[in-house]
Amino acid sequence: MSEPAASPPSFDPAVVIRSRAYISALVLAAVLGVPISVIAYGFLALVAVVQQYVFVGLPEQVLGGPVPAWWPVPWLVLCGLLTASTIRYLPGTAGHSPAFGFKTGGGPPSGRELVGIILAALTTLSLGAVLGPEGPLIAIGGGLGALAVHLAKKDAPPMALTIMASAGSFAAISTLLGSPVLGAFLIMEAAGIGGMTLSLMALPGLLASGVGALVFVGLDGWTGLGSFSLALPVVPPAVPPTLATLGWAVIMGAVGALLGWLIRWVGLSLRPVVHLNRMLVTSGLGLLIGLAAMAYQLISGNSFTQVLFSGQDALPDLVEHATDYSLAVLLLLIVCKAFAYGLSLSAFRGGPVFPSMFIGAALGIAASGLPGMNLAAGLGMGMGAMCAAMLRLPLTSTLLATLLLGVDGVAVTPQVVVAVAVAFVISNVLPVPGPKGPVAPDAGGKVHHRAASKSGHASEMSSAGGSTGRDRWIAWLFIIGSSLFALGAVPSYAEAVGLRLCAITFFVGSLFFTSASFLQYREAVDALPFLGAKRRHWFWVWAPRNLGWLACAVQLAGTLWFNWSTGNALRVNLSVALTEQRVWRPDALGSVAFLVASGVALRDAGRAIAGRPRPRVWKIGVINLAGSVAFGVSALAAFVLPSSGDVWNADLATLGTLVGALCFLTGAILMLSPESAAVSVPADRGAHP
Repeated sequence: MSEPAASPPSFDPAVVIRSRAYISALVLAAVLGVPISVIAYGFLALVAVVQQYVFVGLPEQVLGGPVPAWWPVPWLVLCGLLTASTIRYLPGTAGHSPAFGFKTGGGPPSGRELVGIILAALTTLSLGAVLGPEGPLIAIGGGLGALAVHLAKKDAPPMALTIMASAGSFAAISTLLGSPVLGAFLIMEAAGIGGMTLSLMALPGLLASGVGALVFVGLDGWTGLGSFSLALPVVPPAVPPTLATLGWAVIMGAVGALLGWLIRWVGLSLRPVVHLNRMLVTSGLGLLIGLAAMAYQLISGNSFTQVLFSGQDALPDLVEHATDYSLAVLLLLIVCKAFAYGLSLSAFRGGPVFPSMFIGAALGIAASGLPGMNLAAGLGMGMGAMCAAMLRLPLTSTLLATLLLGVDGVAVTPQVVVAVAVAFVISNVLPVPGPKGPVAPDAGGKVHHRAASKSGHASEMSSAGGSTGRDRWIAWLFIIGSSLFALGAVPSYAEAVGLRLCAITFFVGSLFFTSASFLQYREAVDALPFLGAKRRHWFWVWAPRNLGWLACAVQLAGTLWFNWSTGNALRVNLSVALTEQRVWRPDALGSVAFLVASGVALRDAGRAIAGRPRPRVWKIGVINLAGSVAFGVSALAAFVLPSSGDVWNADLATLGTLVGALCFLTGAILMLSPESAAVSVPADRGAHP
């Protein structure tokens, strides 16, 4: 994502700086700063125009009213599809994966690879994924700088190539972070260079960055499109540091480190799943990001744009109206933004700086009401801690938090330094998040997660392991069905779309459940050891002694009951007796079937784990059993009282449905992650999502 670190030079940097060639390099860096900054400005302007049209202009033209909460969902799916297509089919890997932070090494991208980097970043940033533009811009600037050197002199020495690539990166983000110096500092700390080598690399870069800043300012005045520079027009008044704020800085640093670790864990853990089927998985991740943004708008009443995008444009408004947010809304915003951020890290292309700053700012605002705290200190500590946890660059994190607050940032510097130091230390003490096995950084759409198999002991994956195309279809059908059930159970969703559409949501979700259950039933039939080739094609097979078959058969029956229940719920003006017979009774039967199927599947998965680590299919079974219990509680609470026709406990019924759906969603997501080959799971053992 960043320019490569310079290897220790085998020459005297002081001699190089005094040479005529280096003076020529300075002139070339200044010249290159103009076209590269123009291209960077045009890229940012194009992203802004597409965002404005897709999420503001187009819905006004099509719907003629306020933008509905569901509007970002299809665009995020399209975002995933286009980004995955770019990564898979165009040369290169469309840039570094942001899940690894700012990476150095590997050289600048070639001219052929620049196309993929630009297109992947354009779709990611324009259509709502939660990443920033700094990573792609650094790669684009470095690639253009290296390309200019190649065009001028094909046999240019590697050092000249590195210097000009760095200068191009400096120019591309010259004003993005609010100051050319701050952007340059980010690149230099990420590259890890120092001493005379730092001066050797920094001078052309700073010169190009200064020229680029002038170009950005000039283009803003000429076009009126904006400077695309991070700034806070309204800054809360600073309060001198106290022992209380320094104490809270320690806690804020720890919270930022833990939250950052969790976000990185989500991104790194999903990367092996992305490589199984990049097109399908990335589109599915886009769907989940869109659903998170929709849920935030439905619950809080605020725009979904606060969850989507990098947060660069939303941060000033968040700080200016900090007092308008309740603690519950702020916590909801942090959860939704962090969830979408982690998903975006796993498969999309962009930078990690701005989402980290936005989440940190929301965290600081939420903490500003604590005894002895103030808003300015909370903002600085939150942004510094989150940047330190995500970027692993403590000096840059400190500068980002303090310089953004302007003059008031000087007063909160001690608290920011403490929070950054605590977050950085804890982040390095915590275990490395993500899969334990080796995972290659990226390569198109190929699978890179490798699990070492034991000699003479083949590992057979169950449906929870995601080893075949059918298994992935099962998992994704369950994911969609569970997501729809969870969405329908959110009270604000029913209020926003109406009871009719809410009932349709449940019915469509039940169809996805049934489709997945049928595929899983067929998988259980195919795995039966005593069937001949002909009988495997039969729809109905009686094998109750096989626990894997029994669990899938009972589960399939339960989904059919849910189809009947949710389908009848679409009918209007049903009497109390008919509602009890056609809606509640099949819902109760389906819940009982799910509970039985979960218990049988868990018993089957637990038969062969004595004295060994529990395989993933057993863990999925435990989660599914919890979801089935929640569905059972929901069914009991939804009983229609004959005397009044009212539901016994509507709130408990809704809560049970939501908890159960989230459990099934968690189990289905785990089905996509490959089982370690060190754990053998018989192929006939299945568990519903």
